[in-house]
Order: sequence, then C-alpha cells, then structure tokens
Amino acid sequence: MNNKKACIFDAYGTLFDVNAACRELSLDVGDKWQDLANLWRLRQLEYTWLRNSMKEYVDFWEITSSALDYAMEVLNIENKKLKKQLLELYLKLEAYPEVKEVLKKLKDKEYKTGILSNGSIKMLDSAVKNAKIENLLDEVISVEECKIYKPSSDVYDLVEKKTDIKKDNVTFFSSNAWDMHAAANYGFKTIWVNRFDGTLERLPGKPSAIVKSLNNIDELI
Repeated sequence: MNNKKACIFDAYGTLFDVNAACRELSLDVGDKWQDLANLWRLRQLEYTWLRNSMKEYVDFWEITSSALDYAMEVLNIENKKLKKQLLELYLKLEAYPEVKEVLKKLKDKEYKTGILSNGSIKMLDSAVKNAKIENLLDEVISVEECKIYKPSSDVYDLVEKKTDIKKDNVTFFSSNAWDMHAAANYGFKTIWVNRFDGTLERLPGKPSAIVKSLNNIDELI
C-alpha cells in the first residue's frame, strides 16, 4: 500500500492568476478590463457545468474561447486582434508570487505534488512551463483523461489513478469554493484558498482550513 501523501492543486485562480491576461492588456481593453475578466471567467465555469449536464464535452480551450466571445459581445468589444492576444496570454498566465516557494517546501517534506484541473493538457503544460514549476510537480492531471468536468467524481478519481494515493491521504487546494466543496464531499482533505474574499457555498463538504494565499500551507497539512 502506498502511504505517501499528496498535495493536489486546482490550477486557475489557485496557482495561476486568471486575471493576468486582461490586466496585461488593460490599455487595449480600457475601463472594461475587470468586467471582461470577471464575465469571461464566470461563463468559462458555467459552460463546463452546462456541458456536463448536456453530455456535450469539448476541451477547455474551446470553452475558454467561446466564453471570451460571449463576454466581448456582451461588453460591446469588437476586436479580433484583442481576442487573439487574450487567448495567447491565457497560455502564459502568471503564477501567484508564492507558488514556487510553496511547492519547493512541499517537495522538501516529500509530499507528492500535482495539479488537477479542467484545463486542457495543452493549456496546463504551457502554464506550468511558463511558471517554471514543471520540476516541482509530480503530476499534471487534466480532465481530458475522463472527458467530463469538475465537480464530477470521475475527475477526482483521476488522482488515485495517476498517483496510486488513496483519497484519505490527499490534501486538495482550490480557490473555487464550489470545487473545494465537491472535493471535500468526495473525501479529500480540502483547503480553500480564498483569494477573492468569497463566501462558502450552501453545498455539501467543508474545508479543513481557509487561507488567503498558499503561504505557509505546509504547516496546515
């Protein structure tokens, strides 16, 4: 039996700054950049849930592009060049400042580390390489392997399949409350990385801890 413990992270909003693309092009987007970032992210998530219900899977890159189309139309932003630039930047999202040091600490303590994300393999590989953290992760797991999105239990099942570590020995980190609730209900120990001053959902599953960033999370495990 594998008694090793794993620390598994959601990617977008947890390790990688989802607002980075719009912020970087804020001069081009103008005053609407935060509204665009928020609506883009919201529709991106909603489309994963709706496609799960409809059993109409497409990869997360297509969902990301469709969500951006919608957000730009709602905000009356007609700029094909800008859309192309935003999508290109999404492949190179910045990691939050503490991420690299935190992963180093976990590796030093001999935890297995990994990502479990809705992101496509292409998107995750690009973001991980851009952040220069590929050597600090044992696994980068995409829902492409089961072709259904979180919060399906099929997604959380991928952790044991890829790491051979039972869910009782997994600590899962997410900045998305709904993802944290689902992972806790599934059986992971969960820590909510509440970067955006959110509120707990009225859903099954409770976090073991709530933090504002990943700093010092090694002390909570």
